[in-house]
Amino acid sequence: MNESLMSEQVQLDALIATVVADPHLHARWLNTFSFMEYIGFRKIVKSQQAEHMTAQILAHAMEEGRHALGLKKLAIKLAGPAFDSYEPETMLCSEAAEAYIQTLDRTCEAQFASAPEAERGRLTYLYVTWLIEKRALDVYNTYKALLPQQEIVAKLEGLLLEEGRHLADVEASMRSKDPDFTERAALLLPREAALYETFLGELADALRSCSVPA
Repeated sequence: MNESLMSEQVQLDALIATVVADPHLHARWLNTFSFMEYIGFRKIVKSQQAEHMTAQILAHAMEEGRHALGLKKLAIKLAGPAFDSYEPETMLCSEAAEAYIQTLDRTCEAQFASAPEAERGRLTYLYVTWLIEKRALDVYNTYKALLPQQEIVAKLEGLLLEEGRHLADVEASMRSKDPDFTERAALLLPREAALYETFLGELADALRSCSVPA
């Protein structure tokens, strides 16, 4: 692991340790990731023309929605009915979370600007999904390793199995549909890493500025 990745991992470990020590912060963390899963669900549905919506893509959208719901239910269980929304005060750096996904989406879409609309939508969906799920697996695995609550660990294990399966399916589709997959992946991976680093910094700032209820 290079020095930059090691520093990033140390930062993530410290953030998660802070979060899981306090139920209110933990609920905000869970609701933030529920929100990100919800954005992913919404984006998949909106990005695909109905006549080209395959069973695989529809199943992926539904699973993202189920992940959003499961994480939100855990947030509600930890800190009460106030978390039955996506109001900013129930999350951590919600604007930065959305900006990470939306900017990544625009970055990937620009790679296919000259493609027909349906092909552009399909390839953008594949690349955004692939990049986000690679990142999600890293973050959720780190989170699971630091969790004291076994109920949440059990929920995450199911989510991780689905995310891993999605990642394999999506990568297989990318390799078959994009002859420039290797070169394009090498270009987009560091761009996602830069966006994630910005999001992680915003998350750290949000935690530092939180006033934890007595």
